[in-house]
Amino acid sequence: MLQYFIPRTNGPHSAQDSSCHLRSVCDIDSRHGKLPRTMHMHTDRAEIILVTAGHGSFNIDTGHYLAGKGDILFFDSGILHDETTVEGDLATSCLSVSDFKRTKRRPNAMVGDCYAPLLHLGDSFPEIYALFQALTKMARTGNPVSLLDALTAVILNKLDLELHKHGQKPQKQAESLGLTVKAYIDHHYREEITLKSIAEALKFNPYYLAHAFKEHIGYSPMQYIIRRRIGEAQNLLISTDRSITDIALSCGYNNSNYFQSVFKNLMGITPGQYRRDWVKNTSLQKE
Repeated sequence: MLQYFIPRTNGPHSAQDSSCHLRSVCDIDSRHGKLPRTMHMHTDRAEIILVTAGHGSFNIDTGHYLAGKGDILFFDSGILHDETTVEGDLATSCLSVSDFKRTKRRPNAMVGDCYAPLLHLGDSFPEIYALFQALTKMARTGNPVSLLDALTAVILNKLDLELHKHGQKPQKQAESLGLTVKAYIDHHYREEITLKSIAEALKFNPYYLAHAFKEHIGYSPMQYIIRRRIGEAQNLLISTDRSITDIALSCGYNNSNYFQSVFKNLMGITPGQYRRDWVKNTSLQKE
């Protein structure tokens, strides 16, 4: 018999707060991976996405990242992000978690100002993938919430260790007109806004403003407004039982039929189909 005594040290990861609440967990196969999640954020939780196959393009706040199998992405609470498939079938294993705190980071933030939101796992990928799979299986088979939270805490501590070992410094964003326009849209996207009204509010030539925004963000201002609105609609379709008409109104669309047309043009399916597909394939932990 071999007995292994666990060494106890006072290193940076020995005293982490182990409390957390798992909010959702899911495996997204290649079919659902082709449905992009447009610009959205969560104010009460963080999302962690492990890429298990294919490649994806991720816009996280003001940075752009390409990720493939073995990469993991951290979306802290309050951070805008979207994702699309690139070159092949994107498959991921995902969890969202709330009520946790990491050293030197704000609540519900895995990376904060300490690390970039993309981490290449390398040789640690199989071990972390196994933990994600175990959590998904436990959620689907009805294990107690207390056990799910405990395993989630293990995953967070393991990922925090990987960040400490291999995490990169975050990209620093210089002040620019593009970021100023983005901040304005993020605050007003539910209202009736146009390129002209944005330019008048910020006192810039509309054509110069549009060029500066697209150069920095990758979308035109009006494309970004649409993605921001539809991203918020996706959140509400997945996480609430509010009617499609109510969701349309809360996202800046006074006409439900027009909202559904815009949604289908961007997503390829109707809001109702999107809700059925995602809710059916996502295991949510009810509190």
